[in-house]
Amino acid sequence: MFYVSSQVPLVTNVQSLSAELAESKAHPGLNADSLSQLPEKQLTTFHQTFLNVKAAPDVLETLHEAAVVQGVTLEQGEYHLLRNGPDKLARYQIVLPIKGDYLHLRKFLSQILTDMHYASIDSIEFQRQKASDTLLDAQVKMTVFLNEN
Repeated sequence: MFYVSSQVPLVTNVQSLSAELAESKAHPGLNADSLSQLPEKQLTTFHQTFLNVKAAPDVLETLHEAAVVQGVTLEQGEYHLLRNGPDKLARYQIVLPIKGDYLHLRKFLSQILTDMHYASIDSIEFQRQKASDTLLDAQVKMTVFLNEN
């Protein structure tokens, strides 16, 4: 029994060292200190992909330009900038009433998500006054994530 119980920690240690060796081969020139900092650098790089919070008015411009290109009408919306304290990302919550036909609404939303990779659509509501109407009244709730730095 002693033989089996003493082998398990050794096998675990060998597996750990093998994983560390594989990681060092995958990233030549990195030592243990730089490997431990790698997640922090990745997180910093990730945060830098977001638009800066100071450029929040640019978000509205992008929305309005996409609406013109896609042929939909934006009504007066609601805009709230929420800051979460220690988080690096602020949330710009937007509620947009939109008028247009279904195809143009889809193209508008697709363009928004393509142009602003840092945006998410939270919900969409469609309403038609009559079944024969081609124009829809839609309400889109979206969140745009902005970098606080």
